[in-house]
Amino acid sequence: METLKIKRKIESTQLQIDELKNWLGKEVDIIIRENVSKPESSKGSAAGLLSDYKNKDLIETEKNGWANAVRDKHGNR
Repeated sequence: METLKIKRKIESTQLQIDELKNWLGKEVDIIIRENVSKPESSKGSAAGLLSDYKNKDLIETEKNGWANAVRDKHGNR
């Protein structure tokens, strides 16, 4: 089974899709789904991608996060 994915802005109710020539005479399913992904940043950087999920209450504790994790796991020996 072959799959074809075409990204295109629809500006008319009449579409001409040249890539469908291989499927002429065959039965196919045509599914149209709106692309709702966020626009990509122009910087090409991953910085700030998770900022929507940050917990401001925990930011201060991150400075000592490693030391706290080790102390919690191993305690004073």
